[in-house]
Amino acid sequence: MSDGREIIIEALVETASRYGFRGVRATNFYREWPETTCLLNLQKSAWGSQFYLNAAVWFTRFGAERWPKEHKCHVRWRVDSQMGDEQSKAFTQALNLEHPLPGTQRLSAIKEGLEAYGFGLLFRCDSEEAALRVADECEPPAMVLLVARTQEKAN
Repeated sequence: MSDGREIIIEALVETASRYGFRGVRATNFYREWPETTCLLNLQKSAWGSQFYLNAAVWFTRFGAERWPKEHKCHVRWRVDSQMGDEQSKAFTQALNLEHPLPGTQRLSAIKEGLEAYGFGLLFRCDSEEAALRVADECEPPAMVLLVARTQEKAN
């Protein structure tokens, strides 16, 4: 592991495979179910060496999208937004390549966050109902497109 970006990718690949997610271009990891397609996206900051991890769920009844873009998904959250203050700080530092951190510590902090608040939550989103339930549990709430909520209320 020569640099921090490789460590981030390693954490993503290892954790994704345990939850049945498949990588596309090392920045997007997808898992498909009949009602949903779940995505974890690695985003690089335009302003520095900071990375972000975004989780998202696409509802398949709104259109067939094999690999939807994160910003177009029906349910979305930033992985660190669901963490407590201390874990969020450690996770954010691990994703900031300007922050000096031993590789093993960086890898461990990222994997812990992905297990609990990234792939761990996405794995539970195997249906629309389950995804909306996860969104309701999120604090602060996950973003849910109005079209998804409107349809939920109609049923």
